[in-house]
Amino acid sequence: MIHQIRKPVRVDQWRNCLMVRSVMDGHLDVPPGDAASALAWLVAAGVDTPVDAVPRAWLKAPTARQAVSPAPVAPSVVMSPTRPIAAPVDASPLVAAATIAQLVDAVAAFAHPLKRADHMPQLLVGAADSGIVIVCDQPETAGSPAETLRSRMLAAIGLDMASCALLHRLPWQTTGARAPRGDELAAFAPFVARALELVGPRLVLALGQHAAGLAGDDMALASARGRWGALTIGGAEVPMLATSHPRLLLAQPARKREAWADLQAFAARIRGEA
Repeated sequence: MIHQIRKPVRVDQWRNCLMVRSVMDGHLDVPPGDAASALAWLVAAGVDTPVDAVPRAWLKAPTARQAVSPAPVAPSVVMSPTRPIAAPVDASPLVAAATIAQLVDAVAAFAHPLKRADHMPQLLVGAADSGIVIVCDQPETAGSPAETLRSRMLAAIGLDMASCALLHRLPWQTTGARAPRGDELAAFAPFVARALELVGPRLVLALGQHAAGLAGDDMALASARGRWGALTIGGAEVPMLATSHPRLLLAQPARKREAWADLQAFAARIRGEA
């Protein structure tokens, strides 16, 4: 049995499809986590109808044999995309890191469906000792419109990877860069908290609602844009400004004026003028 794909897919995505079919047919022995991750990709890609390997006349009236045939049972590892695809794992023993490098190694060793064996985790990148942290929901694809716009936004206020650090609430990108789920953010929360403790920033800029939600539910709102909140790091309150995510600005260019005002306010705080 294979699943119907209703839109074009890339070569690496077909590899996921073939692996799933091989697992279902019993021809390939892969770790359960990899199989679950591949199946989750199919669900996220829009697969909703199982079909047989041989074409069937779906509009034809069912024969008596078809009528009494038991309905196919879905694989037990397929779950709703709105629910966790893996049991929560206690990350607390893995975050006793004394340096950012050790923390990144701990993230790389963390078993989670988002983990990419071919990609190093991007928990925190840039100048960790700069005192300026830009919080993002997840990494952006290099050279993508969102990544390019983010770089231009930071450059407009004199920031780059030599003068600030990017902190990602998810160290790996979700399938199709979809919005992070609550269980995914919670799974990596201990690593994010430890990264902030190690870095000890004096100012934080949050790009988007999921990033701003790091300061609490009242900041995880569209209305929080342009507002200052606070992160408690090592017993101290660190100012955090929320602004729009580059992906939202690409979809709604009219919001760029508001985002520019936010960036100017953040730059003024960096200079100690506000």
